[in-house]
Order: sequence, then C-alpha cells, then structure tokens
Amino acid sequence: MAGADMPPGDIRCKKFAKIIAAKADRYPYSDRYMGSVHDSPDKTGRTEHEHMTGWFCGNETKGSGAYTRQTPNHSAKRCYNSLMNAASLLWIAEAMGIDEPTVHRAFEAAIAAGDYRRACGAIRTIITWDMIYEQIPEQHRFTC
Repeated sequence: MAGADMPPGDIRCKKFAKIIAAKADRYPYSDRYMGSVHDSPDKTGRTEHEHMTGWFCGNETKGSGAYTRQTPNHSAKRCYNSLMNAASLLWIAEAMGIDEPTVHRAFEAAIAAGDYRRACGAIRTIITWDMIYEQIPEQHRFTC
C-alpha cells in the first residue's frame, strides 16, 4: 500500500511536491519546449520547479482562481494525468530521472502532436505515471 489512504502505485500530492521540491529549477527538454514551442501564460512561479511544486501542493486544497475545485485532490497520479502543460510533464520526467532517450522521444512526440492537449497526451503515452512512480525513492512510497 502506498500509504494509509492511497492505492498502490500512487502517492499524496503533498508528498510528491516535497520530493520534487528537492529537484533542480531547470532541465534541458522542458526549457527547450518552453522556449521554442509553448510556455503556459498562466503558470505560477518563475520556473517549472516552482510551478509544479506549488501545483501539486495546491491540489490538496480547493484551489483558487482558475484552479478552483469542489473537492481537494490528494492523488499525485491524478494530478499528473490531468496536467495540461507539456513543459511541466517534461520537467517532471527530467526531475524524476527518466532516461534521456525516453525524454527526448516524448519531447519530439509533443512537438509533432501540435496543440498543447495532444502534446500532453503524446508525452503521457511515452512517459506514464507508473514510470514516474517507479522513480520515487521507496522510503517515500509507503508512508503518508
């Protein structure tokens, strides 16, 4: 079990936020995507690091502004699978240590996909949540 209240293969958003908070601000593929393809105009934070740490943390609340939700979301898996920012998905993959050839394939697939929704789907086809979860240190997987 991934914690008292999480199913196997998932982790709480706040716990995932703490894990990615320890990662670098910038990575090559996410930076290239933001610089040459698309950077979200409504992202929060100066970097994808700040944006994603805040976004995963904030999902356990009811949110605010454009990100208001009726019920808090505690599932990092659900957060990852509903992210609609290709640069963010690439940053997470790079930060979590997904191998460079896989990230490169996802980057190329996102560019070929065109609009941001298809780009996110293309990335998630190559870099699934299960691959991200496998990179989470084991001591973090089994605690709340």
